[in-house]
Amino acid sequence: MPLAWLALLVAVLPFAVVQLCYAVSVLAGLIPGCIPYLTGCTSISAAGRHGASYFIFKGGMIPSAVLLALYWILCRRWLLALGARDSAAVRSMVEIGIVSGAFLALYAVYLGSKGDFYNFMRRFGVTVHLSFALLAQILLIREITRLPERAHARVPRGVRRGKLAVVGALLGLGLLSIPVGNFMPDKDRAQNVIEWTFATLMLGYYAFTWRAWQATGFRAEFGVR
Repeated sequence: MPLAWLALLVAVLPFAVVQLCYAVSVLAGLIPGCIPYLTGCTSISAAGRHGASYFIFKGGMIPSAVLLALYWILCRRWLLALGARDSAAVRSMVEIGIVSGAFLALYAVYLGSKGDFYNFMRRFGVTVHLSFALLAQILLIREITRLPERAHARVPRGVRRGKLAVVGALLGLGLLSIPVGNFMPDKDRAQNVIEWTFATLMLGYYAFTWRAWQATGFRAEFGVR
C-alpha cells in the first residue's frame, strides 16, 4: 500500500478545512471578506470560531492532528528504510512531531470556548504546535542530508531544496513577527498576514514529503505467516 497519500493528506486536509471555514464564516457575515494573506482582515482562529465553521474546524482539525502524529511515525520508518541510523535525533523528531499533533488537537478543542483559561489553552496549544512542528521539520531535513549517498540521491533535489526553502521562510517569518508584535501600530493585521502565510508554508513542507515518498516508493506491506 503506497503511503505517499498520507503525507499529501496531512498537507491538504487542514488547508481545505481552514479555507472552507473562512468561506462559511464570510457568507454568514461573521467575519469580513478579503484576501487574508494580503490584508490580514481576520485570523485563522476567527475563521473557525463561530457558527457552522465551529463544527467544521473541530471536525477537520482533530483528524488532521491524528494524521500528523502518524506522519512523523512514518517519517522515522521511511528514514530507516533508506538506511538512516535510528539515532536519538530521529527518535526525538518523532516525539516532537507527536507532541505537535497533540497540541494541534488541544488548540482545536479549545477554539471557540470562552474564559481566560480557555483562551490561554488555545494560545498555548497553537504556539506549541507550530514551534514543535518546525523543530521536527528541521530534524527531518537534517536526517535527509545524512542519508547514505545512494539513498540521498533517491530523494529528488527539488524536494530537498523545497524543504530547506520552506524552513528558511518559516524561520524568517518567526523573526519578523517579533518587531511586528512590538512596534507596528496596526499590528493585528500584520500578525494575521504572517499567521496565514506561516501556516500555509508549513503545510507545503508536508507536500514536499509526499513527493519524496512517491519518488522512493515508500509503502506498507501486510502479510501472514
